[in-house]
Amino acid sequence: MKKRRSRIPGIVWFGIGLTFFNSWVLFEELVIDRFGLWRYLPYYIVGKLCVWDVMAIVVISAAFTLLSRSLRVRLLGRICPRHQCGFCS
Repeated sequence: MKKRRSRIPGIVWFGIGLTFFNSWVLFEELVIDRFGLWRYLPYYIVGKLCVWDVMAIVVISAAFTLLSRSLRVRLLGRICPRHQCGFCS
C-alpha cells in the first residue's frame, strides 16, 4: 500500500499568516494605541502602516518559511531514506 504525503496548500499558509498579522493589528489597536504606549515606540505611526507593522510581516513570513521547510523535511524524511535527493532539498 502506498503512503500518501499530506501537503498543506499555499492558500492555507496565507490564511494562517494573515490571521497572525490580524492578531498583531488587534494588539496594536487594543493595547498600544489605547494605553498610549506608542509614545515609547520609535517610528510608530498611529493608525497607519509603519516600521513595526513591516517587522511583524517579516517575522511572520520568516517563521512560516522555516516552519514549512522543517515540516517538509520531517514529512519527507519518513518517505525518503537518503535525505539528499532533489525532491527533499
